[in-house]
Amino acid sequence: MARSPARILGFLLTGCLVVVVPVLSARADDARSEEFFESRIRPVLAGTCFRCHGGQKVSGRLRVDARESLLKGGESGPAIDVNRPSDSLLVQAIRRRDDVSAMPPDRPLSPREVDDLTTWVNAGAPWPKGSAGFRSEPHWAFQPIRMTESPPARDEPWIRTGVDRFIVARMKAAGRTPAPEADRRTLLRRVTYDLIGLPPTPEEVKAFEDDRRPGAFERVVERLLDSPHYGEHWGRHWLDVVRYADTAGENSDHPVPHAWRYRNWVIQALNNDEPYDQFIREQIAGDLLARTGPPEQAARRIVATGYLAIARRFGHDIDKDMHLTYADVIDTVGKSVLGLTLGCCRCHDHKYDPLTARDYYGLYGIFESTRFASPGCEPSQMPRDLVRLPITGEAAERIQRIEAERAAIDARLKRLEAEQNGEITALGQAMASSADLLSEGQLPDATSATLTPVDGRSLDGRPVKLGEVIQLSINPRGNHGADSTLVELEIAEVDGHRRRWNVADLVNDLTAGNPHSDTYGHAGVWSFLDRQDGPRLLPESLQAIDGRRELHAWRQGDTPSVFVNTSARPVSVWTTLPARRFFAHPGPRGAVSIAWTSPMDGAVSIRGRIADAHPGGDGVGWRLEQFTSSEVSRHLAELGRRRTGITEALRRRTELEASRPVEPVAYAVAEGVPHDTRLQRRGEPADLADAVPRAFPVVLGGQKVRATQASGRLELARWLTDPANPLTARVIANRVWHWHFGRGLVATPNDFGTRGEKPTHPELLDYLAGQLVQSGWSLKALHREIVRSATYRQAASSSEHSPWYDAFTRRRLTAEELRDTLLAVSGDLDTRPGESHPFPPEATWSFTQHAPFAAEYETRKRSVYMMQKRNRRSRFFALFDGPDPNESTARRDVTTVPTQALFFMNDPFVHARAARFASRVRSAAPTDRERLNEAYQWLLGRNATEEEQAEALAFLPEYSALLADRPEPERAAAAWEAYARVLFGCNEVLYVD
Repeated sequence: MARSPARILGFLLTGCLVVVVPVLSARADDARSEEFFESRIRPVLAGTCFRCHGGQKVSGRLRVDARESLLKGGESGPAIDVNRPSDSLLVQAIRRRDDVSAMPPDRPLSPREVDDLTTWVNAGAPWPKGSAGFRSEPHWAFQPIRMTESPPARDEPWIRTGVDRFIVARMKAAGRTPAPEADRRTLLRRVTYDLIGLPPTPEEVKAFEDDRRPGAFERVVERLLDSPHYGEHWGRHWLDVVRYADTAGENSDHPVPHAWRYRNWVIQALNNDEPYDQFIREQIAGDLLARTGPPEQAARRIVATGYLAIARRFGHDIDKDMHLTYADVIDTVGKSVLGLTLGCCRCHDHKYDPLTARDYYGLYGIFESTRFASPGCEPSQMPRDLVRLPITGEAAERIQRIEAERAAIDARLKRLEAEQNGEITALGQAMASSADLLSEGQLPDATSATLTPVDGRSLDGRPVKLGEVIQLSINPRGNHGADSTLVELEIAEVDGHRRRWNVADLVNDLTAGNPHSDTYGHAGVWSFLDRQDGPRLLPESLQAIDGRRELHAWRQGDTPSVFVNTSARPVSVWTTLPARRFFAHPGPRGAVSIAWTSPMDGAVSIRGRIADAHPGGDGVGWRLEQFTSSEVSRHLAELGRRRTGITEALRRRTELEASRPVEPVAYAVAEGVPHDTRLQRRGEPADLADAVPRAFPVVLGGQKVRATQASGRLELARWLTDPANPLTARVIANRVWHWHFGRGLVATPNDFGTRGEKPTHPELLDYLAGQLVQSGWSLKALHREIVRSATYRQAASSSEHSPWYDAFTRRRLTAEELRDTLLAVSGDLDTRPGESHPFPPEATWSFTQHAPFAAEYETRKRSVYMMQKRNRRSRFFALFDGPDPNESTARRDVTTVPTQALFFMNDPFVHARAARFASRVRSAAPTDRERLNEAYQWLLGRNATEEEQAEALAFLPEYSALLADRPEPERAAAAWEAYARVLFGCNEVLYVD
């Protein structure tokens, strides 16, 4: 019966942790069987199968070191079936049957080996009597660093650093001899690009060529290591490895506006020569180190955890796919720090290295116990969980002063609001006890009505006393106050001065106050009240409604309660509001009132009309009352004073907030809820097995997280940088070598496991790793050891790497070096550090899968500061083999395609730089011959040869003649611009020897 792929035999894996040496301890009764087993079977089982099915690693729970183990089998069942030998999984796997996984997975056994194993199984898998032990030796990368003495060498004059002793010993063993030392111009150009990623200036070339004192090159190296451009260039190398980007990578590729802080932290940390072990610890647990470290270091350490936060996000709703983000983090930590492909263990034990799924989920629990800043995604656009950065110094003192004053304001507000509530209660009681109903009615939808008295009473000649109040209230009906109501109300003095008070008088300056003065200079005559929770003054004025500056209002909550149209024309908003009118809009739970407080003793006549200004609702009601108690006006006036105090306090609090120093935030991580996670079968988060304690991989120590109330990141940071861990120092030493020579001593910088390449110079690798640790983890000390060596200073031979390092390997400029060179030689390079990018305001984000973020931002700053998108790389970086920000880039590809040449001919960026470069060289000298030397000095650090001079001096007039329709000055400038583009694209500019 065919077996499903889910029940496959996980064994016979090649290239795993161990190199196996058979121990011949068996004693056999049958000499022929013993001879066949020992010569044909044991070498295959020991040399191929045992690596993944014996010792510390038992893939698929199958062991191959005893006949009983093979008969018992593993997760897929017995490996050998003596009753049906041809159906044995072992036989089917080595014969690479379609319905089982082929074993070994990477390459088939030889036909003879397949026949031998099949014959052995058919014979009943006879195993010599006695024990059959297999002895294993650890893979080189997991062995402790060996600090061997550098080998002696007879070529002492050639040797400059310890590096050279290892190189020359290997070189001589291969019958090779070193190349001559590069000339000074070439060496300066090489080391300048190598350490700062920019070309040397003509002045720097001349100074080095003229400096014949001992140590001239060493002084150049120190100058370059001290340059701020060093961190920019070498920071870009590290950003490749950690797959830095300014966008999140999910389907809408949301911007990450604060990622730049991590980028700049990397640059500054390298410029400061921060010890590499500390560099790693801060990126894993900087927020935790900040708690106990110097306060002035806290912010930068929090920013350092951007290393984790910039992990890629996935899918439509990123919160539902965080298991993939944790996988990305684990994969990156494994590759960047340890040189291990930990991500392979998400679904099963590693097929080649001594790493298990339990190792993976031991790390997974650490990161699942961590809170990651969220960049936003299509269903939830806004970023969240950004980490606030502490502020120190004068800004911190200013914040403390602001906080203290704000606390005092809040206390005053609390007191004023309590007093106001007391006044509101008293006002309500005074109104209830002294109310005299004058008019009342209901206004159906789309109608109007005049105020008519109740019970046959008259609204003419109403006696009033100083301080009495007449109030018109507009009440909600069935639609909960959704009707805007036009209000006309006039109160006229019957005799005496015959003064008139009309709400129309309030149109011009409605928001001047509440209470509001009348046109005769009496304070507090008009009041606008909300009646939903007791009679309270409307607290908030608006100078525009829905963006219409003609509309002014007072409100409590979101809806204007009284408002006016100040325009001489109708205004169309939710309805058409007539010109120069006063309106009321009752709230959903109560009336809005316009109250008039009498400024005199006498008699008044009351006239009024209300009209539905927004047909389509249920209409409103009205109620006209006179309050005869002077307590009503007293409480209104007191409420006004309280309201003024509250308004002033709120205004001052707003001013304080506006003056508060901006507290920056970082795209970083923080502690979450500590817990152990459960193993996910086949990497499926819905298919869970038992919980796995948070821990370091067993092969590297297997330490478990002891801090039960913490994520475990701080312990992980210390495990990663423990000198007893042999990988961390080896991996970074190899990366530095790789970035200097174009190829690492281990040619697979992200994979030190059994599937990676073995080191070409293992003793040199350990020497460099040991030197790094002994120097206090100083990367600059490692640079000195390498670039001051005679090995590094050899002349270049070709672009083909020599495994003996008997010449320097020619290399092409990286995309960043090329762009920065064109900016530098044209005089356009802005050398100031870059910071944030001009992303659109977060409140405007509406990115989707079909309309993702895709902007491009031009800058004249160094290329490391350019905005990097994950889902849509810029055309320039894609064309010139820039890094893929979706995954750790240990080595960049180098391609040569026709579109690269077309770039120098047609791209607007090149044309702009060529125009500036041409103008620069034309201004520097009076003749074309002299200008040519200027151009060559800037680009190549040398004068043009006679042949180059002849070619250029023939090209310039010939090109100019093609532009006969243009004035002579323009023709000459255009010819030089064209020649500049030619120079920009020549091999000697694009390659470093």
